[in-house]
Amino acid sequence: MFIKKSPKAPVAQLDRVSVSETEGHRFDSCQARHFFIILFLLFLSPSFAEPAHWQTPDYITNSFIEIALNNEYSTAVSRLRKWQQPIYYSIEHRTADKELHQEITELHLAHLSDITGLNIVPADDRKSANLTIIFSTEQHLEHDLKQDFLLNDQQQISHLTRHSVCLANFSTAPDNSISHAIVIIPVDRARAHAKLLSCVVEELTQIMGLPNDSDQVYPSIFNDKSYNDYLSGLDYLLLTLLYNKKMKAGMNQAQVKSRLHKIMQEPSFKQQIEQAEKIVNQQGIFRLLN
Repeated sequence: MFIKKSPKAPVAQLDRVSVSETEGHRFDSCQARHFFIILFLLFLSPSFAEPAHWQTPDYITNSFIEIALNNEYSTAVSRLRKWQQPIYYSIEHRTADKELHQEITELHLAHLSDITGLNIVPADDRKSANLTIIFSTEQHLEHDLKQDFLLNDQQQISHLTRHSVCLANFSTAPDNSISHAIVIIPVDRARAHAKLLSCVVEELTQIMGLPNDSDQVYPSIFNDKSYNDYLSGLDYLLLTLLYNKKMKAGMNQAQVKSRLHKIMQEPSFKQQIEQAEKIVNQQGIFRLLN
């Protein structure tokens, strides 16, 4: 803050002011110091603090458009995509540490369920699953891409094999609702990049209907250049908005912007913005860190 100092004024002799008898006390210099210290502390409290950049409506709106309607591997602008049915998941373990992988996956899926209100439960078997999560190895990544992602473009397979730490994709129905999703995590590669937990968090969150990555959105797991390995307050808000009942699969960008504007005027959502960071830190994989 820049403070302009006034020219020094000549010192004038002040008359002593009588203290009101009604008050019954003197507001002396010691009490004055305490008074101004209290005022200073009050202005430092969160209630007087300006909101962070990611808590402003324009930033939230732009971030939502960037992550929900754009795509990581395409320049096309999509319509809004989201699950409109329960998620039945199956976890396949093609490598060691099954218990750990199972625990962190179930913790994060439960967190996503709490945020979105979507029913996310284990499938009876892989055939009935609409979400498959595969913990594999770097050695078998090319095979997994062919077998599970059903890719046959060798150039694309080679690019993904060389440059991806972990991968996910989802399919949509004609109404833009998400129908199926697959996540592949080569555990040894993820560990080599210190990204095992963040792979689970990011990929499972993206298949909810937030598929893009962007350096313009932070703090967020959707920003590959940031240090966010777990859901941020902004990520929580994006998920909450996506699964707000007023947000419909198939909306175009203009419709999404209009609906977001209305939602963010609601007192309940303004309160969510204020409490987002605190709320998101109380659940999911954060429990392993506390």
